Amino acid sequence: MTTETTVFVLTIGLAFVHLLVVAHFQTARYGLGPLASARDNLIKPDEEGVYLARARRANDNIRETLPWALGLLIMVQLTGSAGAIAAAGAWIYFCARVAYLPLYLFGVAWLRTIAWFISLAGLATLVYAVIA
Repeated sequence: MTTETTVFVLTIGLAFVHLLVVAHFQTARYGLGPLASARDNLIKPDEEGVYLARARRANDNIRETLPWALGLLIMVQLTGSAGAIAAAGAWIYFCARVAYLPLYLFGVAWLRTIAWFISLAGLATLVYAVIA
């Protein structure tokens, strides 16, 4: 398995962790009964609490870049571009995204933004690996 394939699988796992974090804070906020229902009577999103709201936004954010990252990692494989540059880009993206979640949950604004930009640099590196 190539490094890029490993990061592909780990990135999917990370997206699942984001989902579990949201589920954890939802369960803590609402309880299992209301979550098992059609959820028609849950409180308004602006009253959910800070950690659930942050977890939702972090989850939304990874879902915005996830298709790009997975698509690029697939393109690396299909074009035979796997190598040191692609592996570096893959790890840069993944590690920045790992850092992003706790930074967002704990409200570390500037470092969170820097982690986001670093993840974009990882994606740009993957683009370079594909087209170079």
